[in-house]
Amino acid sequence: MVRLSGPEAVAIGRRIFHSERPLGDRSRYVEFGRVANVHGEEIDSGLAWVLQGAASYTGEDTVEISTHGSMVVLEGLVEAAIAAGAALAQPGEFTRRAFLNGKLDLVQAEAVVDLIQSEGQEGMSAAYAASSGRLSSHVGEIKGMVVQALSWIEVELDFAEEDIEPQQQRQIMELLAEAGTRIDRLTSTFETARRKREGHSLVLLGRPNAGKSTLLNALVGEDRAIVASTPGTTRDTVEARIIWRGETVRLMDTAGIRTGEMDPVEQEGIDRSWRAARDADCVIVVVDSTLPWDQSDSDMISRLNGAPCILAINKCDLSKEVELPAEITEGRSLLKISAREGAGVDRLGEVTLQQLAKARSEHGIDLLRQRHHDLLCRAGDRLREASGLMDGQGQPECSSAILRESLQALGEMLGENVDEDILDQIFAEFCIGK
Repeated sequence: MVRLSGPEAVAIGRRIFHSERPLGDRSRYVEFGRVANVHGEEIDSGLAWVLQGAASYTGEDTVEISTHGSMVVLEGLVEAAIAAGAALAQPGEFTRRAFLNGKLDLVQAEAVVDLIQSEGQEGMSAAYAASSGRLSSHVGEIKGMVVQALSWIEVELDFAEEDIEPQQQRQIMELLAEAGTRIDRLTSTFETARRKREGHSLVLLGRPNAGKSTLLNALVGEDRAIVASTPGTTRDTVEARIIWRGETVRLMDTAGIRTGEMDPVEQEGIDRSWRAARDADCVIVVVDSTLPWDQSDSDMISRLNGAPCILAINKCDLSKEVELPAEITEGRSLLKISAREGAGVDRLGEVTLQQLAKARSEHGIDLLRQRHHDLLCRAGDRLREASGLMDGQGQPECSSAILRESLQALGEMLGENVDEDILDQIFAEFCIGK
């Protein structure tokens, strides 16, 4: 497809696409015709339509021409469009024009590229929520609270002969507290949402030779990790990315956990195992059913500090069954599997996805971008500073100035009075044609 946008889009479209009814005579009507190259020679047949002005994505007259997909045809069509007066679009230019023409705010515009780059269902849902305006609406409501509080303060400062009335001050404080709470809820989603965007982190943890590498290979469906009967084969983390029911999962095999004397390389491997487990969205503790449970196993579970954890009792095909203490199994999913034979592995994947789903945002709105997080943090800091001045020091004049700084941060997030260099940086992430 070739897309033209701008005041001359229809005129250029008519020169390179020839149909029985000229393009633009019927808006939003698909015309059949033939496309011409720079010499005016017809080189393919195709379909084209016109989206006029405010009804288009960019807010400008837009022509879209669809051909059979040959790169030779598309290149000839683009060359003809340029010869007729068009210019090649820059990355993200169509969405940038939509923003500049008021069709989207900056949060929605950024969400377009987040939607394109999403690698899982949850990341896609968060990006779509932002692109459809839900995040912008939420931020707009927060901004409205700050505006209301600021207006009350300034009215009192302009007309009151004395300090702000206690009842009015209480209303202002309540409004600022509610705005601050909403900001905190949003900023708290950032780390989890960023991990979701990159893919859920799932770590396999357990003793040496418990079958972690075999399980990773079984979950991935190919040999990604070295498997051997010798304990301690894995000395570093081994990562694989897989898709489970539309969700991207970063699956990590880790060095076997043990205590006692060991060389520096093995110790570093174990340290990396614990770092991976600490940062994981979920940990699968692989237990060797052929070995008795001991205190070191309990200590390993305790060190997870209540992090989401699934117990996979491996080697169930060997007719031995380890007994786990009741306090270990309580509140945790426990499954018997054979990583070597594949028994129970599919069920383990299902339970794992259920566990990962519990981390979803309560209100369905997540922050995906560092810029949004930083601006909201700045806005929240200014709110708390203004509240402190209002409450403890009785300085409404200073509170007014600080609240304006909070409003500026919220407005910058939505794209109000944003610098050109920030726009250049944002839209450089887009591909051409978006």
